[in-house]
Amino acid sequence: MAAVVWALAVLLALAAVLGTVWVLMRGVPGPQAVPAPSVSAAPSAPSASPSPSATPVSDPSPTPSVAPPEPTVVSLQGVASGRCLDVPGGVPVDGATLQVYDCNGTGAQQWTASPSGELRALGSMCLDDPSGGAAGTAVTVWTCHGGANQQWEPQADGTVRNAATGLCLDVSGAATENETQVIVYDCHAGDNQRWTVSG
Repeated sequence: MAAVVWALAVLLALAAVLGTVWVLMRGVPGPQAVPAPSVSAAPSAPSASPSPSATPVSDPSPTPSVAPPEPTVVSLQGVASGRCLDVPGGVPVDGATLQVYDCNGTGAQQWTASPSGELRALGSMCLDDPSGGAAGTAVTVWTCHGGANQQWEPQADGTVRNAATGLCLDVSGAATENETQVIVYDCHAGDNQRWTVSG
């Protein structure tokens, strides 16, 4: 009897498996007929689309560069004399001593202020304090080298002080005539040490 029950159970299991397979096969489409290729009288034209290697690749847009600020060009006019700080003859020679002279707008009187405090004229020449701290020494122009004796600090009282020595630009003897020498001297904010800076 047990063998009959076992045989029936096996048959039922097989029937269930076959039924499941039959249901699953009904959802699968049968093979489809492949249409015969059409024959045209002329060969088809090649595709006009470019090959991947010929496709132009757009470069990423470059980061816009920020232009450096324009240098500030100024003249220094003595308050007492009304004359401008001047390189005699406009000659860019190391050690040329400076003077005051009638303002004329030439390159000998045009000073470019750099971010580090230099006052440049005639290209590569800088206003230079060669004094080493000795008051009364004539100021000169010298090839720019970035030293503190070529750095100048305009003050609120109108004086222009050297960063290395602390001495001020001074029109010698408080004179006002053309060709009066310009020196460095202890700062006292007299009219011969005050300068109008104009662009």
